[in-house]
Amino acid sequence: GTEVWLNAQSTLTYPSYFAGSERRVQVSGEAFFSVAKDAKKPFIVSTQSMELKVLGTKFNVFSYPNADFLRTSLLEGSVEVKTNNSKIVLKPNEQATLRDGKMQIEKISFQDYFLWRDGLYCFENERLINIIKKLELYYDVTIIVKDPKMFDVAYTGKFRQRDGVEEVLKIIG
Repeated sequence: GTEVWLNAQSTLTYPSYFAGSERRVQVSGEAFFSVAKDAKKPFIVSTQSMELKVLGTKFNVFSYPNADFLRTSLLEGSVEVKTNNSKIVLKPNEQATLRDGKMQIEKISFQDYFLWRDGLYCFENERLINIIKKLELYYDVTIIVKDPKMFDVAYTGKFRQRDGVEEVLKIIG
């Protein structure tokens, strides 16, 4: 009964059958989970630096190997986030960001970000450098910006994935 959506260049590794007392999967990249509740078999998500324990919930995991941070965003239910240094329980509408070994908890400020699973890429007041990194990841391209002063310009917008990277760049350019 659990559903998982994978974003671009993401992988989900899981056994063909969940034997034992837990349901354990591993994620590299970005995935959105809608986990069926089963108190007898908690759902465990492992990333390169975090482990998430779930009983039944909806949450997003951002865990690309080359990103400078990892993030777990909780929309419904509760999730226990564990790293080498700390362990916390997220409440709905909170996210945990791990950067340089330190975890920060904050409210989710932009719910539309999670529309990627519906084919929409949404940005709110985001620096161009961060948008470019995401577009390179989503579309598997390299983008060259000739004027680095543009990197700090912030943009807000929604783009259909199917329109392609050229259309996104044309609109924000």
